[in-house]
Amino acid sequence: MDVRPAVVQRGAPALLIAWQNPETRRYRLLGRTVATEQGYEFSYFPQAVYADDFRPIPGFSDVNRTYSSKVLFPLLSGRIMSNSRPDREEWLQKLDLKADAAPFEVLAHSFGKRVADTYEFFEEPSVDLVSGTLTFVVPVHGLRYMAPEALAHVDTSIAKGHGLDAVAEPQNPKDSRAVGLWSVGHKVGFVPAPVLDYVDMIGAPGHFTARVIRKNPASDGTHLRLIVELVWSQSR
Repeated sequence: MDVRPAVVQRGAPALLIAWQNPETRRYRLLGRTVATEQGYEFSYFPQAVYADDFRPIPGFSDVNRTYSSKVLFPLLSGRIMSNSRPDREEWLQKLDLKADAAPFEVLAHSFGKRVADTYEFFEEPSVDLVSGTLTFVVPVHGLRYMAPEALAHVDTSIAKGHGLDAVAEPQNPKDSRAVGLWSVGHKVGFVPAPVLDYVDMIGAPGHFTARVIRKNPASDGTHLRLIVELVWSQSR
């Protein structure tokens, strides 16, 4: 796999930061934040700032700068439940995390989502250079827009370990890169667009496989209903 250093930097824990345009509802990958021995760093991906609808993240106005901080940036820390909350342990258990989970672990499992918010975080994918694969853990996007029959199928027939078919949609009018996720004839959503942005930066063709690793309660909303492991394999 020819992975450019600006895309994947293994070692320190890293989160990808995505933003949803509130008008078009289109998600875009903006940059990455890294946990270092000295604290935390954030920088934009160069490709992101050239998008027509790019908007800098509040507090990160200089697109050419690498931001550093000894403490977690407010953009991230405000999405982690306080240690003083009595329901914190229950919240962490729901995320399949231990009580001593590190901040990046919490954000990687919760995706940093807040009500009426436009940002979402993903753990940077793990890399297997031998097999030429990237492995992402992300929520299925677009489930709320799927047919009622698909929602019923999710409720009754999908569980942890369930495989999904990833089908390219080159004729999709909103994004020719779109990849739909299907289960037994039911389309249940899409590969998140920020994942497509990420693999685009690698500059090599490939394909996805998908497996459900967590199904959250319906009360959590459709956006976080299905959490999947996406494996992108470089075409040989």
